[in-house]
Amino acid sequence: MEYLLPGMILFIAIHLLPTKTELRQQLIDKLGRIPYLALFSAISLFAFLLIIYGFGQAPKEQLWVPLGFSRPLAHALMPVVFILLSAAYLDTHIRTKLKHPMLIATCLWAIVHLLANGDLASTLLFGGFLVYALIDMFLAKPRNSMVPKGEPKLLFDIVAVVIGLILFGLVLRGHQTLFGVAIIG
Repeated sequence: MEYLLPGMILFIAIHLLPTKTELRQQLIDKLGRIPYLALFSAISLFAFLLIIYGFGQAPKEQLWVPLGFSRPLAHALMPVVFILLSAAYLDTHIRTKLKHPMLIATCLWAIVHLLANGDLASTLLFGGFLVYALIDMFLAKPRNSMVPKGEPKLLFDIVAVVIGLILFGLVLRGHQTLFGVAIIG
């Protein structure tokens, strides 16, 4: 847990920074937009690598036995997660209607993985991301996103669905290699 927890704290802290709109703007004014984004990305990547390494090293102490429906539920909802992630960065009707498709995707991802796993490390990882996404969604309402917004187009919704399903297929196929857990044979 010595790497997982600091990685989670750093990752969540840097991702909640934009909710402090004055502080974010001060940093952008001082550093410039591109250096701010580069620093944000570098810290995020470092924290993400800490999380990955820490999760791999963390003991898998079982807290509960996952319910029988949890894995089929994850299989059913994960394509939606990838579609929402894809829609977050395109001018889609999905993004217009849902406002925060990436945070909703993060909540769904965390919930299905919490249900499908029962160990302490998974609970900290997925529970932490669930709490982060809920807090960020709540605090995100009054701020402007740095994601450019244009007029939603049906074509972009179709592209989001196609990209989301392709990403889902790739992650499904490579889940064992990427995360050490086989989903398909």
